[in-house]
Amino acid sequence: MKKKLTLIMPSIGRKPEQKYITTWQMEPLVLAVLASLTPDDWEITIQDDRVAPVDANIEADLVGITTETYTARRAYQIAAKYRKRGVPVVMGGYHPTLWPDEVQNYADAIVVGPAEGIWEQVLADAAAGCLKKRYDGPHDFPWKGIYPKREVYAGKNYLPLALVEFSRGCSHHCSFCSITSFTRGRHYFRPPEEVAEEIRRTGQKIVFLIDDNIAANPAAVLDLCQALKPLKIKWVTQISVEAAADPELIGAMASSGCVGVLIGFESLRSDLLCSLNKDSNESIELYERALAELKKNNVCVYATFLFGIDGDDLSSFPRTLEFANKHQFFLVAFNHLVPFPGTALYAKLAAQDRMISPAWWLEEKFAFGQVPFKPTMLSPEMLAEKCREYRQKFYSLRSIVRRGLAPKTNMQDWATLLLFLTQNYYGRREVNEKFGIPLGFPEDNHLLTD
Repeated sequence: MKKKLTLIMPSIGRKPEQKYITTWQMEPLVLAVLASLTPDDWEITIQDDRVAPVDANIEADLVGITTETYTARRAYQIAAKYRKRGVPVVMGGYHPTLWPDEVQNYADAIVVGPAEGIWEQVLADAAAGCLKKRYDGPHDFPWKGIYPKREVYAGKNYLPLALVEFSRGCSHHCSFCSITSFTRGRHYFRPPEEVAEEIRRTGQKIVFLIDDNIAANPAAVLDLCQALKPLKIKWVTQISVEAAADPELIGAMASSGCVGVLIGFESLRSDLLCSLNKDSNESIELYERALAELKKNNVCVYATFLFGIDGDDLSSFPRTLEFANKHQFFLVAFNHLVPFPGTALYAKLAAQDRMISPAWWLEEKFAFGQVPFKPTMLSPEMLAEKCREYRQKFYSLRSIVRRGLAPKTNMQDWATLLLFLTQNYYGRREVNEKFGIPLGFPEDNHLLTD
């Protein structure tokens, strides 16, 4: 008889009576990858807490929960329900890798680092009844021949968008970035032909390559573009600003179907970014070159900005909004700086006694949008409110109409304009939906104190 494995994607949390947030309803790629690494003698069920409540009464011999810092409290609540029934729980992902000592208190086993190369051993030990407390994934592994088992998505209400991974990690060493800490500053990628084959198998014509920085190895991206071109798909990805200023690279990406990129500009002040070790964003002139190149190739931009960096003040907000509207960005995120555990930024703020709560992700009263540290120029409350206020201004009706008239990007064709209007409608609606979401489910708080 097959052993039963339940794989779970926890949500951040949910306000009482709140509906599920549409933009968070993307395929949980990590669960499909784990399913592909699981031997056939295990029967797999997935539960995605972002689209439906977790049923902790489903029969299981082992539960695997992928955990990030923002979802840690909810993950611990879910784990407590299973462990109370005597079902062992293993946790992996960013938070267990960066903060393992804490996570071990809430799980029977943790996976530190990538699951590829170690997951089968975890399952073998679980089947034999001898789970270890900790499993360390390999620093290097042959990342090929792994195709996510997307059959696990059947019957789930996900957006019509395929999530695919070409590369992992980033070559930069920004002090606030949990990705850099997780991958130890390394960047590695899959064979381009395997990525193209995976996309063929999805049957989707719109693809999100979820790479942390797809162009960390430009030569590899050029090979990928050659492999993707025959597929005639539309794809979006994340890229660094200096790579976006490369005419050959952006031209190749656009010709292979790239229609949008997410860029972390973070700040318009290079002096502030140097304090975060983000020296790749060297100047406004570089931003302008990159944006001109993207516009020339009809590539839309989702721009993200960070506020609350040491030395940052209120003047950054209107200046950034003006910049965002000037360039008619497709979407924008106005975020406050977040000190994730295990990063250099967290260590610095903790050493300076500037953390309001060292474990903010565990606080019962902490909510999405709150600032967990003491900025130098603003109060935590002011910083949080200004991020919210300027999101609202960016997604005002006037701004949406003005940005929608960008002829080479947002209004290049009817399909793109429709997508622009749809996503900006959700962006406008979700400013208030996301702000104030409690971490974890309030009704399950007792599980962490019993």
